[in-house]
Amino acid sequence: MNSRILKLFASLLIVFSACNESNITDMGSSIQPPGDKISVTFDRFNINSEDYSVDFMYSRPDSFLLGTFSDNTYGTVHADILAQVEYPKNHVYPSHAKPDSILLVMYYKKFFGDQHAPMHVSVYEMNKKTFDYMKPYPSNLNPDEYVDKSDPSLLIGEKVFTAVDASGSNAIPYVIIKLNNDFLQRFSNVQSDTYSQDSKFFDFFKGMYITTDFGSASMLYVRQIDLEYYHSYTYTLKDITGQDSIVTVNSSVTFPANTWVRQVNRFLNPDKANIINQLNNQPEQVHHISSPANIYTRIQLPIKEMQQKIESEGSRVFINDAKLRVDINNLNKETFPLPIPSNVLLIKENSLERFFNKRELPADTCAIVGSYDRKINPDTEEIDYFYSFDISKLLAHEFKQAKENNLTLPDNINFLLVPIRLKLSSNNVIIDVSQQFLLSGVTICGGNHSKKPIKVNVVYSKF
Repeated sequence: MNSRILKLFASLLIVFSACNESNITDMGSSIQPPGDKISVTFDRFNINSEDYSVDFMYSRPDSFLLGTFSDNTYGTVHADILAQVEYPKNHVYPSHAKPDSILLVMYYKKFFGDQHAPMHVSVYEMNKKTFDYMKPYPSNLNPDEYVDKSDPSLLIGEKVFTAVDASGSNAIPYVIIKLNNDFLQRFSNVQSDTYSQDSKFFDFFKGMYITTDFGSASMLYVRQIDLEYYHSYTYTLKDITGQDSIVTVNSSVTFPANTWVRQVNRFLNPDKANIINQLNNQPEQVHHISSPANIYTRIQLPIKEMQQKIESEGSRVFINDAKLRVDINNLNKETFPLPIPSNVLLIKENSLERFFNKRELPADTCAIVGSYDRKINPDTEEIDYFYSFDISKLLAHEFKQAKENNLTLPDNINFLLVPIRLKLSSNNVIIDVSQQFLLSGVTICGGNHSKKPIKVNVVYSKF
Protein backbone atom coordinates (compact mmCIF):
# COMPACT_ATOMS: atom_id res chain seq x y z
CA MET A 1 0.00 0.00 0.00
CA ASN A 2 1.19 3.58 -0.52
CA SER A 3 1.91 5.80 2.48
CA ARG A 4 -1.35 7.73 2.20
CA ILE A 5 -3.40 4.57 2.47
CA LEU A 6 -1.27 3.34 5.36
CA LYS A 7 -1.80 6.59 7.27
CA LEU A 8 -5.54 6.42 6.57
CA PHE A 9 -5.75 2.93 8.07
CA ALA A 10 -3.63 4.01 11.01
CA SER A 11 -5.92 6.96 11.69
CA LEU A 12 -8.99 4.75 11.59
CA LEU A 13 -7.39 2.28 13.95
CA ILE A 14 -6.51 4.84 16.58
CA VAL A 15 -10.07 6.23 16.51
CA PHE A 16 -11.46 2.75 17.08
CA SER A 17 -8.89 2.12 19.80
CA ALA A 18 -10.26 4.95 21.91
CA CYS A 19 -13.29 2.78 22.65
CA ASN A 20 -11.35 -0.17 24.05
CA GLU A 21 -7.58 -0.13 24.42
CA SER A 22 -7.47 -3.83 25.32
CA ASN A 23 -8.66 -4.87 21.84
CA ILE A 24 -6.37 -2.63 19.77
CA THR A 25 -4.34 -5.43 18.22
CA ASP A 26 -7.33 -7.57 17.31
CA MET A 27 -9.19 -4.65 15.80
CA GLY A 28 -6.18 -3.80 13.68
CA SER A 29 -6.19 -7.26 12.21
CA SER A 30 -9.92 -7.35 11.65
CA ILE A 31 -10.02 -4.37 9.27
CA GLN A 32 -6.81 -5.02 7.36
CA PRO A 33 -7.17 -5.54 3.60
CA PRO A 34 -6.33 -8.94 2.09
CA GLY A 35 -2.64 -9.50 1.45
CA ASP A 36 -1.47 -6.93 4.01
CA LYS A 37 -0.68 -7.51 7.65
CA ILE A 38 -1.37 -4.52 9.82
CA SER A 39 -1.21 -4.65 13.58
CA VAL A 40 -1.84 -1.89 16.07
CA THR A 41 -0.18 -2.13 19.46
CA PHE A 42 -0.53 -0.27 22.73
CA ASP A 43 2.44 -0.03 25.10
CA ARG A 44 3.02 1.76 28.37
CA PHE A 45 6.48 2.82 29.53
CA ASN A 46 7.60 3.72 33.02
CA ILE A 47 9.46 6.98 33.64
CA ASN A 48 12.11 7.79 36.23
CA SER A 49 11.97 11.25 37.78
CA GLU A 50 13.82 13.43 40.29
CA ASP A 51 13.97 16.97 41.63
CA TYR A 52 15.99 19.54 39.70
CA SER A 53 17.37 22.54 41.58
CA VAL A 54 17.37 25.66 39.39
CA ASP A 55 20.41 27.87 39.92
CA PHE A 56 19.26 30.72 37.70
CA MET A 57 17.39 31.58 34.56
CA TYR A 58 17.71 34.11 31.76
CA SER A 59 14.80 36.35 30.90
CA ARG A 60 13.79 39.76 29.63
CA PRO A 61 10.78 40.34 31.90
CA ASP A 62 7.92 42.64 31.01
CA SER A 63 7.00 42.82 34.69
CA PHE A 64 8.88 42.23 37.92
CA LEU A 65 8.66 40.74 41.37
CA LEU A 66 9.74 42.81 44.35
CA GLY A 67 9.70 41.62 47.94
CA THR A 68 9.97 38.40 49.91
CA PHE A 69 7.39 35.65 50.24
CA SER A 70 7.73 32.53 52.39
CA ASP A 71 5.67 29.38 52.10
CA ASN A 72 6.04 26.01 53.84
CA THR A 73 5.43 24.07 50.62
CA TYR A 74 7.60 25.84 48.05
CA GLY A 75 9.98 27.78 50.29
CA THR A 76 11.10 31.40 50.36
CA VAL A 77 11.51 33.64 47.33
CA HIS A 78 13.31 36.97 47.58
CA ALA A 79 13.16 39.25 44.55
CA ASP A 80 14.79 42.57 43.77
CA ILE A 81 15.37 44.62 40.63
CA LEU A 82 18.33 46.12 38.79
CA ALA A 83 17.22 48.50 36.06
CA GLN A 84 18.48 50.89 33.45
CA VAL A 85 16.15 53.68 32.30
CA GLU A 86 15.63 55.10 28.84
CA TYR A 87 16.74 58.69 28.41
CA PRO A 88 15.04 61.33 26.23
CA LYS A 89 17.15 61.35 23.09
CA ASN A 90 18.77 64.75 22.42
CA HIS A 91 16.61 66.42 25.06
CA VAL A 92 17.65 69.96 26.07
CA TYR A 93 16.38 71.64 29.23
CA PRO A 94 15.37 75.30 29.10
CA SER A 95 18.03 77.70 30.30
CA HIS A 96 18.01 78.38 34.03
CA ALA A 97 15.76 75.37 34.72
CA LYS A 98 15.48 74.66 38.45
CA PRO A 99 15.20 71.12 39.78
CA ASP A 100 12.15 70.49 41.96
CA SER A 101 12.10 66.77 42.74
CA ILE A 102 12.88 63.36 41.36
CA LEU A 103 10.59 60.39 42.02
CA LEU A 104 10.73 56.66 41.52
CA VAL A 105 7.25 55.45 40.60
CA MET A 106 6.44 51.74 40.55
CA TYR A 107 3.08 50.71 39.13
CA TYR A 108 1.99 47.26 40.13
CA LYS A 109 -0.78 45.20 38.63
CA LYS A 110 -1.34 43.12 41.75
CA PHE A 111 0.40 41.72 44.78
CA PHE A 112 0.71 38.32 46.37
CA GLY A 113 0.45 37.60 50.06
CA ASP A 114 -0.60 39.82 52.96
CA GLN A 115 -1.71 43.28 51.85
CA HIS A 116 -1.03 44.66 55.34
CA ALA A 117 2.51 43.26 55.64
CA PRO A 118 5.06 46.13 55.75
CA MET A 119 7.78 46.36 53.13
CA HIS A 120 10.93 48.49 53.39
CA VAL A 121 12.18 49.35 49.92
CA SER A 122 15.65 50.81 49.39
CA VAL A 123 16.83 52.36 46.13
CA TYR A 124 20.55 52.51 45.31
CA GLU A 125 22.29 54.15 42.38
CA MET A 126 24.42 51.66 40.43
CA ASN A 127 27.96 53.04 40.43
CA LYS A 128 30.29 50.21 39.36
CA LYS A 129 29.02 49.12 35.97
CA THR A 130 25.88 48.86 33.89
CA PHE A 131 24.30 46.34 31.52
CA ASP A 132 25.10 45.49 27.92
CA TYR A 133 21.79 45.43 26.08
CA MET A 134 22.77 42.47 23.90
CA LYS A 135 24.08 40.28 26.70
CA PRO A 136 21.93 37.83 28.70
CA TYR A 137 22.11 38.15 32.47
CA PRO A 138 21.32 35.40 34.99
CA SER A 139 18.69 35.85 37.66
CA ASN A 140 21.22 35.11 40.43
CA LEU A 141 23.69 37.87 39.54
CA ASN A 142 25.55 39.55 42.38
CA PRO A 143 24.40 43.15 42.94
CA ASP A 144 27.73 43.92 44.62
CA GLU A 145 29.23 43.89 41.12
CA TYR A 146 27.01 46.83 40.20
CA VAL A 147 26.68 48.92 43.35
CA ASP A 148 28.72 49.58 46.47
CA LYS A 149 26.02 49.50 49.14
CA SER A 150 28.57 50.41 51.82
CA ASP A 151 28.72 53.93 50.32
CA PRO A 152 25.87 55.83 52.03
CA SER A 153 25.71 58.37 49.22
CA LEU A 154 24.45 55.68 46.86
CA LEU A 155 21.29 55.07 48.91
CA ILE A 156 19.16 57.58 47.04
CA GLY A 157 15.73 56.72 48.43
CA GLU A 158 13.77 54.46 50.76
CA LYS A 159 10.23 53.94 51.97
CA VAL A 160 8.17 51.71 54.26
CA PHE A 161 4.68 50.88 53.01
CA THR A 162 2.13 48.10 52.61
CA ALA A 163 0.43 46.98 49.43
CA VAL A 164 -2.87 48.40 50.65
CA ASP A 165 -1.24 51.84 51.23
CA ALA A 166 -0.54 52.35 47.54
CA SER A 167 -1.64 55.51 45.79
CA GLY A 168 -3.67 55.61 42.62
CA SER A 169 -6.87 53.94 41.57
CA ASN A 170 -7.73 50.34 42.31
CA ALA A 171 -7.06 49.52 38.66
CA ILE A 172 -3.49 50.85 38.62
CA PRO A 173 -2.04 51.17 42.12
CA TYR A 174 1.44 52.62 42.42
CA VAL A 175 4.15 53.40 44.94
CA ILE A 176 6.05 56.70 44.91
CA ILE A 177 9.50 56.98 46.46
CA LYS A 178 10.95 60.48 46.60
CA LEU A 179 14.68 60.36 45.94
CA ASN A 180 17.02 62.49 48.00
CA ASN A 181 18.20 66.02 47.24
CA ASP A 182 21.82 65.06 46.63
CA PHE A 183 20.74 62.76 43.83
CA LEU A 184 18.33 65.40 42.54
CA GLN A 185 21.14 67.93 42.23
CA ARG A 186 23.47 65.44 40.59
CA PHE A 187 20.81 64.31 38.15
CA SER A 188 20.00 67.88 37.18
CA ASN A 189 23.64 68.81 36.49
CA VAL A 190 23.85 67.15 33.11
CA GLN A 191 26.22 68.13 30.36
CA SER A 192 24.75 69.35 27.10
CA ASP A 193 25.60 66.10 25.32
CA THR A 194 24.52 63.64 28.08
CA TYR A 195 21.36 62.71 26.19
CA SER A 196 23.09 62.40 22.83
CA GLN A 197 24.05 58.70 22.96
CA ASP A 198 23.83 55.59 25.13
CA SER A 199 27.44 55.53 26.25
CA LYS A 200 27.30 59.09 27.57
CA PHE A 201 24.03 58.65 29.43
CA PHE A 202 24.92 55.29 30.99
CA ASP A 203 28.25 56.69 32.06
CA PHE A 204 26.31 59.47 33.79
CA PHE A 205 23.60 57.22 35.28
CA LYS A 206 24.18 53.47 35.18
CA GLY A 207 20.87 52.47 36.69
CA MET A 208 19.13 51.58 39.95
CA TYR A 209 19.16 48.67 42.36
CA ILE A 210 15.77 48.32 44.08
CA THR A 211 15.58 45.91 47.00
CA THR A 212 13.74 45.10 50.23
CA ASP A 213 15.32 44.19 53.55
CA PHE A 214 12.48 43.09 55.81
CA GLY A 215 9.07 41.49 55.52
CA SER A 216 8.38 37.96 54.29
CA ALA A 217 4.67 37.95 53.57
CA SER A 218 4.14 40.16 50.54
CA MET A 219 5.36 40.31 46.95
CA LEU A 220 4.56 43.07 44.46
CA TYR A 221 3.98 42.26 40.78
CA VAL A 222 5.52 45.45 39.41
CA ARG A 223 4.21 46.24 35.94
CA GLN A 224 6.07 49.49 35.19
CA ILE A 225 8.96 51.48 36.66
CA ASP A 226 9.48 55.17 35.90
CA LEU A 227 11.98 57.75 37.07
CA GLU A 228 10.23 61.14 36.94
CA TYR A 229 12.29 64.32 37.05
CA TYR A 230 10.34 67.49 37.89
CA HIS A 231 11.72 70.94 37.21
CA SER A 232 10.58 74.47 36.53
CA TYR A 233 11.72 77.39 34.48
CA THR A 234 10.66 80.97 33.89
CA TYR A 235 10.44 83.30 30.96
CA THR A 236 9.38 86.89 30.49
CA LEU A 237 6.25 87.80 28.60
CA LYS A 238 4.85 91.26 27.93
CA ASP A 239 1.25 91.68 28.96
CA ILE A 240 -1.36 93.72 27.11
CA THR A 241 -0.12 96.89 28.77
CA GLY A 242 3.41 96.30 27.56
CA GLN A 243 4.71 95.47 31.01
CA ASP A 244 7.03 92.52 31.55
CA SER A 245 5.39 89.53 33.20
CA ILE A 246 7.34 86.56 34.53
CA VAL A 247 5.77 83.19 33.73
CA THR A 248 6.73 80.05 35.65
CA VAL A 249 6.35 76.70 33.91
CA ASN A 250 6.37 73.42 35.81
CA SER A 251 7.51 70.50 33.70
CA SER A 252 8.60 66.90 34.02
CA VAL A 253 10.59 64.33 32.07
CA THR A 254 9.97 60.59 32.40
CA PHE A 255 12.79 58.05 32.24
CA PRO A 256 11.06 54.66 31.86
CA ALA A 257 12.61 51.28 32.58
CA ASN A 258 11.27 49.70 29.41
CA THR A 259 12.18 47.15 26.74
CA TRP A 260 14.59 49.56 25.01
CA VAL A 261 16.99 49.21 27.94
CA ARG A 262 17.91 46.35 30.26
CA GLN A 263 16.43 45.20 33.53
CA VAL A 264 17.21 42.09 35.55
CA ASN A 265 14.89 40.58 38.14
CA ARG A 266 17.12 38.91 40.72
CA PHE A 267 15.77 35.88 42.59
CA LEU A 268 17.03 34.06 45.67
CA ASN A 269 15.61 30.84 47.14
CA PRO A 270 17.56 30.50 50.40
CA ASP A 271 15.81 27.39 51.75
CA LYS A 272 15.59 25.41 48.52
CA ALA A 273 17.73 22.54 49.85
CA ASN A 274 15.38 22.10 52.81
CA ILE A 275 12.36 21.96 50.52
CA ILE A 276 13.99 19.25 48.38
CA ASN A 277 14.80 17.27 51.53
CA GLN A 278 11.13 17.49 52.52
CA LEU A 279 10.15 16.11 49.12
CA ASN A 280 12.58 13.21 49.46
CA ASN A 281 11.05 12.27 52.83
CA GLN A 282 7.47 12.05 51.55
CA PRO A 283 5.78 8.60 51.71
CA GLU A 284 4.99 8.88 47.98
CA GLN A 285 7.35 10.19 45.32
CA VAL A 286 6.27 13.72 44.47
CA HIS A 287 8.07 16.68 42.90
CA HIS A 288 7.62 20.43 42.63
CA ILE A 289 7.47 22.60 39.55
CA SER A 290 7.82 26.09 40.99
CA SER A 291 8.97 29.51 39.91
CA PRO A 292 10.77 31.81 39.72
CA ALA A 293 14.03 29.86 39.25
CA ASN A 294 13.23 27.51 42.11
CA ILE A 295 12.64 23.78 41.56
CA TYR A 296 11.82 21.96 38.32
CA THR A 297 11.44 18.23 37.67
CA ARG A 298 13.82 16.06 35.67
CA ILE A 299 12.39 13.03 33.89
CA GLN A 300 14.25 10.30 32.04
CA LEU A 301 12.67 9.09 28.83
CA PRO A 302 13.74 5.43 28.27
CA ILE A 303 14.34 6.01 24.58
CA LYS A 304 16.39 2.87 23.92
CA GLU A 305 13.83 0.57 25.53
CA MET A 306 11.06 2.30 23.60
CA GLN A 307 12.88 1.90 20.29
CA GLN A 308 13.61 -1.77 20.91
CA LYS A 309 10.01 -2.48 21.85
CA ILE A 310 8.36 -0.46 19.11
CA GLU A 311 10.72 -1.35 16.25
CA SER A 312 11.04 -5.05 17.05
CA GLU A 313 10.79 -7.70 14.31
CA GLY A 314 12.02 -5.28 11.65
CA SER A 315 8.53 -4.11 10.71
CA ARG A 316 7.67 -0.74 9.30
CA VAL A 317 6.32 1.36 12.14
CA PHE A 318 3.99 4.33 12.27
CA ILE A 319 3.57 6.00 15.68
CA ASN A 320 -0.08 6.91 15.85
CA ASP A 321 -0.07 8.49 19.27
CA ALA A 322 2.36 8.93 22.16
CA LYS A 323 1.38 10.86 25.27
CA LEU A 324 3.47 11.63 28.32
CA ARG A 325 1.14 12.20 31.24
CA VAL A 326 2.13 13.94 34.48
CA ASP A 327 -0.53 13.89 37.20
CA ILE A 328 -0.96 16.72 39.67
CA ASN A 329 -0.88 15.55 43.27
CA ASN A 330 -4.02 16.28 45.32
CA LEU A 331 -5.09 19.40 43.47
CA ASN A 332 -7.17 21.76 45.57
CA LYS A 333 -7.02 25.27 44.21
CA GLU A 334 -8.47 26.72 47.40
CA THR A 335 -5.57 25.43 49.50
CA PHE A 336 -2.74 25.79 46.98
CA PRO A 337 -0.32 28.44 48.28
CA LEU A 338 0.74 29.63 44.81
CA PRO A 339 -0.94 29.97 41.40
CA ILE A 340 -0.71 26.77 39.35
CA PRO A 341 1.38 27.01 36.15
CA SER A 342 -0.98 27.10 33.19
CA ASN A 343 1.70 25.89 30.80
CA VAL A 344 4.69 23.63 31.31
CA LEU A 345 7.46 22.99 28.78
CA LEU A 346 8.92 19.52 28.31
CA ILE A 347 12.42 20.31 27.06
CA LYS A 348 15.65 18.39 26.59
CA GLU A 349 17.88 19.30 29.49
CA ASN A 350 20.90 19.97 27.27
CA SER A 351 18.84 22.46 25.23
CA LEU A 352 17.48 24.51 28.13
CA GLU A 353 19.96 27.39 28.13
CA ARG A 354 20.20 27.67 24.33
CA PHE A 355 16.42 27.58 23.89
CA PHE A 356 15.71 30.52 26.18
CA ASN A 357 18.84 32.53 25.38
CA LYS A 358 18.09 32.44 21.66
CA ARG A 359 14.35 32.88 22.25
CA GLU A 360 13.50 29.80 20.25
CA LEU A 361 9.97 28.53 19.73
CA PRO A 362 8.62 25.10 20.68
CA ALA A 363 9.60 22.25 18.36
CA ASP A 364 8.18 18.73 18.45
CA THR A 365 11.69 17.28 18.47
CA CYS A 366 13.09 19.30 21.39
CA ALA A 367 10.60 21.39 23.36
CA ILE A 368 6.91 20.54 23.72
CA VAL A 369 4.27 22.67 25.42
CA GLY A 370 1.78 21.00 27.72
CA SER A 371 -1.14 22.58 29.52
CA TYR A 372 -2.98 21.13 32.45
CA ASP A 373 -6.15 19.25 31.74
CA ARG A 374 -8.68 17.22 33.66
CA LYS A 375 -10.58 14.00 33.20
CA ILE A 376 -12.94 11.90 35.32
CA ASN A 377 -11.20 8.81 36.68
CA PRO A 378 -13.55 5.83 36.01
CA ASP A 379 -12.13 3.92 38.97
CA THR A 380 -12.54 6.63 41.61
CA GLU A 381 -15.18 8.77 39.83
CA GLU A 382 -13.09 11.76 40.85
CA ILE A 383 -11.53 14.38 38.61
CA ASP A 384 -7.85 13.84 37.83
CA TYR A 385 -5.79 16.91 36.91
CA PHE A 386 -2.69 16.41 34.82
CA TYR A 387 -0.29 17.80 32.21
CA SER A 388 -0.20 16.00 28.88
CA PHE A 389 2.54 16.15 26.24
CA ASP A 390 2.34 14.76 22.70
CA ILE A 391 5.75 13.17 22.08
CA SER A 392 4.85 11.11 18.99
CA LYS A 393 6.90 13.29 16.61
CA LEU A 394 9.78 13.39 19.06
CA LEU A 395 9.95 9.59 19.19
CA ALA A 396 9.67 9.28 15.41
CA HIS A 397 12.47 11.83 14.98
CA GLU A 398 14.81 10.09 17.45
CA PHE A 399 14.22 6.68 15.87
CA LYS A 400 14.71 8.04 12.35
CA GLN A 401 17.92 9.90 13.23
CA ALA A 402 19.40 6.80 14.84
CA LYS A 403 18.53 4.64 11.85
CA GLU A 404 19.72 7.04 9.16
CA ASN A 405 23.01 7.77 10.95
CA ASN A 406 23.59 4.22 12.16
CA LEU A 407 23.64 5.38 15.78
CA THR A 408 22.81 3.60 18.99
CA LEU A 409 20.36 5.54 21.08
CA PRO A 410 21.29 6.20 24.73
CA ASP A 411 19.39 4.37 27.43
CA ASN A 412 17.68 7.59 28.49
CA ILE A 413 17.21 11.18 27.37
CA ASN A 414 16.89 13.70 30.19
CA PHE A 415 14.06 16.21 29.99
CA LEU A 416 12.99 19.00 32.32
CA LEU A 417 9.49 20.16 33.17
CA VAL A 418 9.70 23.97 33.16
CA PRO A 419 6.90 26.45 34.00
CA ILE A 420 6.59 28.96 31.16
CA ARG A 421 4.82 32.07 29.93
CA LEU A 422 3.46 32.13 26.39
CA LYS A 423 2.76 35.04 24.08
CA LEU A 424 0.26 34.35 21.32
CA SER A 425 -0.52 36.12 18.07
CA SER A 426 -4.03 37.20 17.16
CA ASN A 427 -4.35 33.80 15.47
CA ASN A 428 -3.38 31.95 18.67
CA VAL A 429 0.06 31.06 17.31
CA ILE A 430 2.90 30.97 19.85
CA ILE A 431 5.27 33.86 19.15
CA ASP A 432 7.34 33.89 22.35
CA VAL A 433 8.20 31.52 25.19
CA SER A 434 9.92 32.51 28.42
CA GLN A 435 10.53 30.84 31.75
CA GLN A 436 7.89 31.84 34.26
CA PHE A 437 9.30 34.65 36.39
CA LEU A 438 6.21 35.22 38.52
CA LEU A 439 5.24 33.14 41.54
CA SER A 440 3.77 29.76 40.63
CA GLY A 441 3.92 26.24 41.93
CA VAL A 442 2.43 22.78 41.56
CA THR A 443 3.22 19.41 43.12
CA ILE A 444 3.21 16.47 40.73
CA CYS A 445 3.32 12.70 41.13
CA GLY A 446 6.72 11.15 40.41
CA GLY A 447 7.64 8.18 38.25
CA ASN A 448 7.51 5.84 41.27
CA HIS A 449 4.18 7.09 42.62
CA SER A 450 2.08 4.07 43.56
CA LYS A 451 -1.24 5.39 42.21
CA LYS A 452 -0.47 7.99 39.54
CA PRO A 453 3.07 7.49 38.22
CA ILE A 454 4.44 9.52 35.33
CA LYS A 455 3.98 7.35 32.25
CA VAL A 456 4.09 7.29 28.48
CA ASN A 457 1.30 5.61 26.53
CA VAL A 458 2.15 4.77 22.92
CA VAL A 459 -0.09 3.50 20.13
CA TYR A 460 1.75 2.38 16.99
CA SER A 461 1.02 0.49 13.80
CA LYS A 462 3.23 -2.13 12.17
CA PHE A 463 3.08 -3.02 8.50
